Amino acid sequence: MRNIYLSSVDTDSILYYRAIVYKNEETMDSKERVELIRQGNELFNRGEIFRAAVLFERTGYRDGLTRIADHLFYDRRQPLVALKYYRMVNRQDKVNEIFERMVFALGKLLGKETPPQQKVELPPLKVPPKLKILAEEILRRNEASGEK
Repeated sequence: MRNIYLSSVDTDSILYYRAIVYKNEETMDSKERVELIRQGNELFNRGEIFRAAVLFERTGYRDGLTRIADHLFYDRRQPLVALKYYRMVNRQDKVNEIFERMVFALGKLLGKETPPQQKVELPPLKVPPKLKILAEEILRRNEASGEK
């Protein structure tokens, strides 16, 4: 059985919890895992985000960790804290989004403007002659009937 100890530090009115997990050679059985996930969901719903995160980390509950990360990223506006949880669940799309925002913010701080996007010129399309003739016939018919 794994023992878990919570210690809290009050920083800027946000309660952070740090988990110290001691692993034994025994693995967690499914009943214990389900109960811990249920407790984590209850803590999350009560707003005790970091205590829930400890339980989700301990059980490896990816959906719960994703909800924690989304809450931190979108609701609390703490992308660097959310980054940790997105990395745990391998959400590379969110990790890239956070990095892009960091690069954008750093560029603004340094006074660099983002370069305007360059227009891409494509080569002219090669249309088979039969298709071109068919398209011209359709256009002529539409012009004759008054449609555009």
